[in-house]
Amino acid sequence: MDQTKSDSGGIPISDLPPEINRALAVRWFREVWVERRTETIDELFPSGSIGHTENGDQGPAEFKAGREGLLNAFPDLHVEVEDTAADSDQVVVRWRAHGTHRGDGLGMPPTNRTVDFRGMTWLTFKNGVIVEGWDSWNPGRLLESLK
Repeated sequence: MDQTKSDSGGIPISDLPPEINRALAVRWFREVWVERRTETIDELFPSGSIGHTENGDQGPAEFKAGREGLLNAFPDLHVEVEDTAADSDQVVVRWRAHGTHRGDGLGMPPTNRTVDFRGMTWLTFKNGVIVEGWDSWNPGRLLESLK
């Protein structure tokens, strides 16, 4: 990707090197999903940012609610970054998650079944924060595995 591309104001979109954006993406997964730090969501996914998911678009408040439901359903959820690729302001993260369905955060009683699922997240950074993200994983398959 061309680091000289710009937004409508003529300002370069990528103000940080790809290595820094990659480190921020890995930090996001570690702090938000492993360390359960909600304040990192506020810091790295500020108001005005948008996430595109299988269930529709969401801002920070909707992301927090969805995360809370998933963590309630899988209190031992562990997410690990398997690999990353970065170019300019774009970082792609391939991740894997596993946990045991012990809570009702998915709107169904706990099954005590263990799940293991994978996905990819494509993030766009600007000024050291996520401005847009795309998640690709199959939540429908996850729910089916619990029936």
